[in-house]
Amino acid sequence: MIGRTALLEYAGEVLDGRIFLGPRAARTAALLARLALEDWLNEQSASWCVASDKPPTTTSKLVVLGRNKGADVGERARRVWHSLSQAVHHHAYELQPSPAEVRHLVGQVRDLAAQAASSTASS
Repeated sequence: MIGRTALLEYAGEVLDGRIFLGPRAARTAALLARLALEDWLNEQSASWCVASDKPPTTTSKLVVLGRNKGADVGERARRVWHSLSQAVHHHAYELQPSPAEVRHLVGQVRDLAAQAASSTASS
């Protein structure tokens, strides 16, 4: 799989127009950012997730993340994941997510990953 950093870089390039995808660019960038967030969440959950026929849902992982890493990290990750999911699952009666919205969410994913890396390094 492509690394989390590369996914976020691609999302930035899509939003900046360096990779042209037309009117669906923001939604595609949101998908890339959500993949990066889910990769980070899987990494954070690796210590307690057991390989089985039915792995835990993303919602379950977010709940446990809040318990293990603090309510603020868990809530922030939950809000970002939910916002990215809304941006990806666009309905015809809704407006497309704006590039500014998605750019903010990409930054939030970067911040979560950096915060977790710095707290792991200081431990």
